[in-house]
Amino acid sequence: MDPASAKVSVIIPNYNHARWLPESIESALGQTLKPHEIIVVDDGSTDNTREVVARYPVKCIYLNHGGLSAARNQGIRASEGNWIAPLDADDYWLPQKLESQVAAIRNEAFCYCATSMFWTDGHTEPRTYYDASRIKAVLRHHNCIDPSSVLVRKDVLLQVGGFNENMPAAEDWEAWLKLARVCDFVGVPRQLLMYRVTGTGMGANPDIVFRSMEAIVAAGTAGLPPISRFIEARRMRSVRTALAAVKYRDLGDYPAALRCAWRALAYWPSPFYDKAFKILILELRRKLRNRA
Repeated sequence: MDPASAKVSVIIPNYNHARWLPESIESALGQTLKPHEIIVVDDGSTDNTREVVARYPVKCIYLNHGGLSAARNQGIRASEGNWIAPLDADDYWLPQKLESQVAAIRNEAFCYCATSMFWTDGHTEPRTYYDASRIKAVLRHHNCIDPSSVLVRKDVLLQVGGFNENMPAAEDWEAWLKLARVCDFVGVPRQLLMYRVTGTGMGANPDIVFRSMEAIVAAGTAGLPPISRFIEARRMRSVRTALAAVKYRDLGDYPAALRCAWRALAYWPSPFYDKAFKILILELRRKLRNRA
């Protein structure tokens, strides 16, 4: 894509992330391909976000607290660009992120890049990257695209309704599934996003995994023939339920983890599919050790 035709609006939703916001904003300002605008959407923060934002040449929208999706959508609606680049306030980009994505786009309306995850102790790990030939199939079962890695055409994102404001989590995953039905994807295999792992997001709550499950299943199976839709829906529910099992186990709620693992297997009883069998084996081993 011709860089001159790409008017990129960077949308940074923020809620009480003033301590990380400077790194995020500065990474957008430091792009080798300068964005058309940077919009910080403050979702009712109670920290010193206003003081932080005032130091930078960015636009800011202040809202009453309405949630991440509402903040993103407000920024998208207020933007002037024809391309949208979401950037979470606790993430940051490497300088070539936007330039590399614009160079990769031909006729596609959705571009993503590889991600490097980093923790407070300083260590980093690459997130598994899938190229464009596989990404749509993988997306049905795993949310493998981080919001801050995306560059998406504004009109197409609005066509699918933006981000679902009624979902407590995984609203980005639902949006990617909807976009996968209406446009082509292209990926950039370079790790141009630094994704901060805090362990405090809404997705860490296993109950919220279930509350978002049916919206994910609906988006992932829409348009399939009836039999394929039935099969795919059971596989998707198996994956989500197995994920809840892992989260319950991480919280130390082993009975709930075991119940979810059995439930995941009831949806899709395959020992070669996802995490449910692993959870069952680990729990059985733990119980045997406790009896010994």
